Amino acid sequence: MAPWSLIAMLAVLPAAVLPAAAQLVPREAQAQAAVTSDLDLNDPAAVEQRADLFMVRKFFPEAIQFYQRLIKMQPQNATYFNKLGIAYHQMQRLGDAKKAYQTAAKLDPGYARAINNIAAVEYSQKNYRGAILNYLKALSISPSDPVIYSNLGTAYFAYDEYEYAVSSYRYALLLDPQIFERSGRAGSIVHQREVGDRGTFFFYMAKTHASLGHINETLLQLQKAYEEGYSKMHEAVTDPAFAFLADDPLFLEFVAMLDRDLNEESPAP
Repeated sequence: MAPWSLIAMLAVLPAAVLPAAAQLVPREAQAQAAVTSDLDLNDPAAVEQRADLFMVRKFFPEAIQFYQRLIKMQPQNATYFNKLGIAYHQMQRLGDAKKAYQTAAKLDPGYARAINNIAAVEYSQKNYRGAILNYLKALSISPSDPVIYSNLGTAYFAYDEYEYAVSSYRYALLLDPQIFERSGRAGSIVHQREVGDRGTFFFYMAKTHASLGHINETLLQLQKAYEEGYSKMHEAVTDPAFAFLADDPLFLEFVAMLDRDLNEESPAP
């Protein structure tokens, strides 16, 4: 019997039978039954709330079933299609996710978050140019969304357009100083956080923070770039972006450490 059938059966068993029956069902399935047993399946608000709860608990297949049910009830609701796409995205079913996002954007052409999410799929499929174009389209609709700016920066970074990446990240930080501390995916918008060359990424994040005069964050990102083995670290610290740190003791200590590393690597005469 499929796990979902067990859940459904558990939800309708008499109370006297539940303790024994529960032993036959995995703990995760019991948790799922607990959030569906009292649900009015004809109430869209209640169904959406439970679907969202499944997402929070990472029960993505179950969330998909409930979002699909919502779409049957309200087939013109762009939000439901977008949420369905998020659930597919979490399961790495990128083709299904993209179709759901595209339907959401077709139903509501001004739905910037759905367009952002289409771009996030394209990024995952390594279509970086397509991702950039869609992120720019989303920003033309919602020009003050820090997540979209952050995603645009990540796409530019993957496309080897590093200075454009810095500019995009800078706008993201101006709009939300905590943007890079938040979780990757939540709610109705995908925040693309995966990058390839982490050493290079952290160096350009250091330049981003430097452009805003953030001393501690700049030093932290430089340290991360060093730890990730950024190959141009010694010459990187001479970049004009870091001139404002010229008299900072921690920065001078960092540069001295790089000098020691360079001397140790140099062959003896």
